[in-house]
Amino acid sequence: MRLTGTVALVTGGSSGIGAAAARALAAAGARLLIAGRDAGRLHEVASQTGGVALTCDLASATGPAALAAAALRAAASLAPAGAGPAGIDILVNNAGVGWAGPLAEIPAAKVAELVAVNLTAPMELTRLLVPAMVARQRGRVVFVSSIAGATGVRGEAVYSATKAGLTTFAESLSYELAGQGVRACVIVPGVIDTPFFDRRGRPYQRRRPVPIPAERVARAVVSCLEHDRTVAYVPGWMRGPAWLHGAAPGIFRALAARFG
Repeated sequence: MRLTGTVALVTGGSSGIGAAAARALAAAGARLLIAGRDAGRLHEVASQTGGVALTCDLASATGPAALAAAALRAAASLAPAGAGPAGIDILVNNAGVGWAGPLAEIPAAKVAELVAVNLTAPMELTRLLVPAMVARQRGRVVFVSSIAGATGVRGEAVYSATKAGLTTFAESLSYELAGQGVRACVIVPGVIDTPFFDRRGRPYQRRRPVPIPAERVARAVVSCLEHDRTVAYVPGWMRGPAWLHGAAPGIFRALAARFG
């Protein structure tokens, strides 16, 4: 897909992977709509990329629909004079929240927030925006999942479940969209150096793997779009644990129990 002139909506764009993806897409020629909850940081990223800041709360019941409507209005304003109305060409479902600790300690409200932001919001945004892509026979949907969704992680049962659901949703959607000019791809990051770990309530304390910059994930997003890839692991060696989890689950679980 040629990114020059496309309109891309990036959720969770005020920091971390979302901000890095917005900058990378802008550098590739896309026009950005950047969504997030932190208005100050959101406008900062928008000013860096020439994008439009869309403040929203995807944890609320009406958040996804409100964002979809605002994004379509903003996209229309980006259309060149004399051209037809612009739509959303690329949807990057990146917004996510985490929580770490024993399952018995996670508050019910936090469970609902993780499900709403990590799973329900991407489903709703996709449901609302993809039909217009299909009508134009042009579009891409990117889902930022996690290695936790591919293998499960101790102490992050709810987060892992939401990311696993997101990956399965993306795969099912790709079958449905086959032959209609719209494709879905999944980005599977490992440990990324972002504020995510501080916000989840428990900082990252392992010596390995070493957290990698969010810009590497951003490059994977652009690469998947430009080369029509369906999945990308970041870093690439994360494909190994995911493969072992599926091919030899007993061995994987034994290693996970020993090494964490």
